Amino acid sequence: MQINSKIFDFIPNTWLWILKNILFVGVLFSVYLLLNEKGENLASALAYIKHLPFHINVPIVLLLMPANWAFEAWKWQRLAARVEPITFGEAYQGVLAGLALATFTPLMIGDYAGKILMLKTKQRTAGIGAIFLGNSMQLYVSLLFGTMGYIYFIGIAQPIPLVLHIIIAALLAGLLITGVLLAFKLQAISFFNTSYSFIQFIKQYLIIIKEYSLPEIRDVFLIATGRYLIFSIQFLLVLQWFQINLPLVVLLAGISIIFLTKTVGAAFNFLGDLSLRAITSVYYFGYFGIQLSVITIATFVIWFLNVLVPILIGSLFILTLRFSARKAEVSAK
Repeated sequence: MQINSKIFDFIPNTWLWILKNILFVGVLFSVYLLLNEKGENLASALAYIKHLPFHINVPIVLLLMPANWAFEAWKWQRLAARVEPITFGEAYQGVLAGLALATFTPLMIGDYAGKILMLKTKQRTAGIGAIFLGNSMQLYVSLLFGTMGYIYFIGIAQPIPLVLHIIIAALLAGLLITGVLLAFKLQAISFFNTSYSFIQFIKQYLIIIKEYSLPEIRDVFLIATGRYLIFSIQFLLVLQWFQINLPLVVLLAGISIIFLTKTVGAAFNFLGDLSLRAITSVYYFGYFGIQLSVITIATFVIWFLNVLVPILIGSLFILTLRFSARKAEVSAK
C-alpha cells in the first residue's frame, strides 16, 4: 500500500501542531456525543466514583492500563518482523494510532491503517495479513475463555430459552476446534490456490499468513493470552472496588462473557464497544441481583481506561504518520 506523502507537504509544522490539537478536541466531542446517545452521564458516574472509599485496587488498575496495550504492541512487533523489523516504541504508536482510527471506520479498518502506516517498507500490503493473524489470535483467546464462562453461566443460571443457549455454546466450541485445526494446517492450506478473482485479489494481502510457523503462532497466542489476563484482572479489580460481592468464579465468568461479546461485535460498533459491554454486563449480572447502575458504571470505568484514554493518546499519533509516509515514499525511490 503506497502512501503519497505529498498530500501533506503543504502543511507547515505549526499547522500540523494545530491540526493535531483540533483532532484531539474532535475526538473528545465525538465521545461526548456518544455518551449522550447511549444515555450515559459522565458527571453522575464521576460523582459515584468520588464517594467510593480509596482501595488498593485503584493504582493497580491504572498501572495495568499501559501494560494492556504494551502486550498488544509486543504482539504486533512480533508479527511485523516477517514484514519489517520495528521497535517496540514504533509498535506501541502504531497500536494506539490504529485504535484511534478504528473508532471512525467500519470493520476496524482504521486499526490496520494505523499499524501499517508506521511501517517504512515498500511491501506494506503484507502487513495486512500479519495484523489479521494477530487480531484473529486475540479473538480466539476471547472465544476460548468466553466459551468456558458461557458454559458455566448456562450451568448455574439455566437461562431461558435453555436450548438456544446450549446451541450457541456448541457453535462456539465448534469454532474453537476449527481454530486449532487451522493453526496446525496453516502452511498446507489450499485456500489461496483457487482461481476465483476475489480470492486472487485478497491473496496479495493475506498470503504472508502461511509463512508463520507453528511456534510463532504459539508465541503470539501466549502474548494474546497475557493481554487477555491483564484486562480481565483489571475488570475484576474494578468490580471488587465497586463492592460487587459475588464468588470469584462468577465474576470471572461474567468478565469472559462480556469480553467475548464486545470482541465479536466491536467491528460493527461505532467508537468502541461501550454499549456492548454495558448491555452484556446488565444481562449477566442481573441474574445475580446486582444493582444495574453500579455494574453499568463499573463497565464504563473499564471502557474509559482501556478504550477512551488510549484513543485520545492515539489521536495525537495519527498526523505523525505523515512522516512515516514520507519516509516510505523516499525509500521507494
